[in-house]
Parts: sequence; structure tokens; C-alpha cells
Amino acid sequence: MELTENKLYVPNSISGSLPSMVKNELAKMSAQKQEEFIEEYKRKKKSLGFTYVLWFFLGWHYAYTRKWGIQVLFWFTVGGLFVWWFIDIFRIPGMIKNYNKDVAMDVMRNLKAISN
Repeated sequence: MELTENKLYVPNSISGSLPSMVKNELAKMSAQKQEEFIEEYKRKKKSLGFTYVLWFFLGWHYAYTRKWGIQVLFWFTVGGLFVWWFIDIFRIPGMIKNYNKDVAMDVMRNLKAISN
């Protein structure tokens, strides 16, 4: 029985935002598979800064995270008469963090499905 060393080749800037389950699965993969994960994750993840730009100028932050039902409601109520719009200042970081965690899980699931 051969033991292999589990090593994570993902940069700290990315690994800090990944769920622990994804990090554990990545550590079991080869460096090449980890690189494939990183490329796909970077392509699909959303930017916090860009979300704030969309929120401030257009009120499109829910559309950016593909929550079209909430986006339409946000527009229809004019951002809850700007109360909802103001509260979102504090909600956006959590929204993007959760969205990016979901993206990481989907990318991992797809990578494992392709590998099998």
C-alpha cells in the first residue's frame, strides 16, 4: 500500500474563501486537477468590488448573483424605497461569499464527475 502526500496547491487568496469540504477534496487531487479547479473557479466566481459598483450605480447586484426574482422585486419597490438598498451595503459581502462557496462546490462536483 503506497501512501501519497495530500498537498494543497491552491493560493491562500483563494483557499481562504473555499469551504473546508472543497479544500479536503482538492488536497486529494493532483496539482494539474487543482489547477483546473482554480481556473474554472476564477472564471465563475463573483467580485465583491464589482458587486458594489453594480449596487451603487444600477441596483443590479441581485442579477449579478443570478437572483432574478429578488432583483425584479428590488426594482419594483425601488430598493424598498431605498431602505432595502441601504441595508444591502452590509449584506453584499455575505451574499458574494455564499455565492462563491456555491460556485466552488459546483466546480468541484463537475470536476469530479468529469474525472470519473
